[in-house]
Amino acid sequence: MKTIRIITVLSFALLVGISSVEAQQNQNKEKNKNTVALETMTAQQKQLIQEQRDEIKKKREMFKASLTEEQMAIFDNTDLTKQERYDALMTTLTETQKTLMQEHRMSIEESKHEFRNTMTSEQRQQMRSKMQMKEDTHGGTELRESVMEQRKQRMQNKGGN
Repeated sequence: MKTIRIITVLSFALLVGISSVEAQQNQNKEKNKNTVALETMTAQQKQLIQEQRDEIKKKREMFKASLTEEQMAIFDNTDLTKQERYDALMTTLTETQKTLMQEHRMSIEESKHEFRNTMTSEQRQQMRSKMQMKEDTHGGTELRESVMEQRKQRMQNKGGN
């Protein structure tokens, strides 16, 4: 009877150990994908992306600074779904705030277009092949799932602080 218990406990421990190692390897794969993409970029492209990220952050901060207390309460209300918050916030925005949002969207589209123009045909081909591999292996949902997982982690981190 003791040997059955020992075998069961060892089997369970082995199973848990293997699954945790697999999870860590999956996280490392995600990090490696991003570094591979960065390695194929030129220094100018990396600089352009960093400048674009900084610009996006600056515009988001400007928009948040323009919100009233009532609007911030809607923005921070976790009882509402994302769509409900968006709808409620949109009804309270001033014309200036709506203009800021529209300009922000347009600048993001321009940034994307500007970056696409800097890409070589080899880089485009690499991106296409990576996207094709993702679609073939995971039905194209891997990116969506990883983004959702990152959002969950951010929300947990915000709630824990």
